[in-house]
Amino acid sequence: MHMPDISNVNNIRINPSVDENIGKQRAKRTMSVPEMREMLGLKKTESYWLVHRKFFKTEIICGKMRVDLDSFEKWYAKQVKYKKVNGEKPGEELLKTSYSFMDAANLLGIYNADLYYIWRKEKLETITVDSVKRIPIDVFENWYENQIMYRKVLERFSLAELELDYISLCDGATLLGITKEKLSVITRASRFKDMFEIRVFYNKKWISKKSFQKFLNAQTVYKIVNSEKKEVQVGKKEVRTKDFIARAEAATLAGVTTSTVTKWLKLERFPYRGEGRSLRIYRNEFLKWLSEYKGV
Repeated sequence: MHMPDISNVNNIRINPSVDENIGKQRAKRTMSVPEMREMLGLKKTESYWLVHRKFFKTEIICGKMRVDLDSFEKWYAKQVKYKKVNGEKPGEELLKTSYSFMDAANLLGIYNADLYYIWRKEKLETITVDSVKRIPIDVFENWYENQIMYRKVLERFSLAELELDYISLCDGATLLGITKEKLSVITRASRFKDMFEIRVFYNKKWISKKSFQKFLNAQTVYKIVNSEKKEVQVGKKEVRTKDFIARAEAATLAGVTTSTVTKWLKLERFPYRGEGRSLRIYRNEFLKWLSEYKGV
């Protein structure tokens, strides 16, 4: 039987169409580096830096480097630094198992630096992702259950949601025409500290608009800096200085019952207008009288 001569490897040939099909199949499960760069909105240098760091698998196909799609998606789900221009948010898997220090601090309503201090002092476990330290959720929960100083905030907001009901300390100071430091002192003053509802979020102090309104109504020294309408729009809610208050609000300001306020009205201690449920008390005059009555 005649046997083919295979002594020379050059005699062996691979069907070009088969080689081409293999290349196409490999290309379907990969993307080019420029495609990855466009997906993440990166510059050329940064995209090749990611490749160099070997965060995901790459291979050479037809002489060009390509990124393995499965490997890329696994990396994407375990990091939060890079975000697709159009697509799902990063860190889906990472967020299931760990908190950033900022997220954990927001959960407790404290400053980021305060939580860092606690973790360093107690030598608690962290993980590092993209050169940034994070807190494993199980470590955080174990620490939380074994301490009594901090409590989680009852409501969790995004920043956009928070701004609907809160104003930052800085914005509140601007509304009153005073410094942030001055407003901070006011919120801690014995007369007003129980009036203000304050929380820390993203390393900033925020005041609820409701409590800020109470403060405006409880004194006559500080007012919204607006000589015409005495009101200002903050987010989607209006904060303004009232000219008139109802009996219930007067009772709250005075720390008495509404029946006591009714007795004062009968004695004409301060001016008012209207009758019954429509009765309204002149706010400034009431506060002046109340200060004299209490000897403040």
